[in-house]
Amino acid sequence: MTEVYTTLTVNDISPLGEKSEDGIPLIRLPIKEDTRVLKPTKEDLTVSEPVTPEKIEEKLKIYGGCFVKNYLPEEDCDAILNDVMPHLDAFKTSGDASNFISPTTRRVSGTCVKSKTAAEKFLAHPLNLAVSDKFLGKENLFRLGDDQVVTGLSRAQHNSCITFAVGPGSADQPLHRDDILHHNIRKYQDKYEFGGETAVGTVLALKKTRKENGATRFIPGSHLWDHYRAPKEEETVYAEMEKGDCFFMLASCYHGGSANTTKDDERIITILFMTQGTLRQEENIFLGTPVEYFKSLSIPALAALGLQISQPFCGWYENEDPIKLLLPESGYDFSQFREVYKVVA
Repeated sequence: MTEVYTTLTVNDISPLGEKSEDGIPLIRLPIKEDTRVLKPTKEDLTVSEPVTPEKIEEKLKIYGGCFVKNYLPEEDCDAILNDVMPHLDAFKTSGDASNFISPTTRRVSGTCVKSKTAAEKFLAHPLNLAVSDKFLGKENLFRLGDDQVVTGLSRAQHNSCITFAVGPGSADQPLHRDDILHHNIRKYQDKYEFGGETAVGTVLALKKTRKENGATRFIPGSHLWDHYRAPKEEETVYAEMEKGDCFFMLASCYHGGSANTTKDDERIITILFMTQGTLRQEENIFLGTPVEYFKSLSIPALAALGLQISQPFCGWYENEDPIKLLLPESGYDFSQFREVYKVVA
């Protein structure tokens, strides 16, 4: 297969010719010296009343994340939970092969098409739309011929909406950036610059979430770091919330779910990510196409049509590569990661 063009980071891997005890190749990376650490209080991270898109924007520019109290009424949270509960109860997993998601975590993908309340009240929330458009929307002008100019507006769109039920015994999730699925390259910034964000997230607490039952931990200010700086546990804060509260977060911020150390307190949240409206295929070939047609195609044709995941974690359906679900007897398997390494300082 022809090698793909890359501008970046795989070329910066320096192999050491050695392996870790568990057989993973050891490498070095060109890490830029950056010792900035933010330790904001919960009050610093909480948007004051009355909440406006502008106030959320300012918090995100500084910290990369912020809290909005009472984002949805409790009855809307209950409605979303009632809609997804049958799917949670039916969910079966042995965990993720990369240990990215704990075996004791149940999840429901496509929450916005399984709960109308999630679509109308959470996805279409005015604050979500306004903030997402600010960070992700694009408006431009284009020349047509020698004497005509047209303009276009591309608004933010749904990227994913997943409900997680993090059960007792769930482990800490590795700290990560969610814009890795867009192969986003982060540059060191003294202060936030618009134009480089590919996704904005909102985490809705469907019940009380606290450190003990697995509240999301994130690193304030990590959206300003360069691509290679390593996230450290001591730099994290916990997104503890009451039912109905919401946590806004830029996808360029390091974060991860936390260990649930309780005996019987399941943490249930819905995480919505918006992305740039341009990050999709020009022609929508999926709407109205019978699934049997796709099942009749070869694996190379399906992959070229966009039905293969883009490593890592982009384009999956119900937690699997779509081709694996379309052709279950083919033996097809395409992992979320191409290679796995361990970094040596």
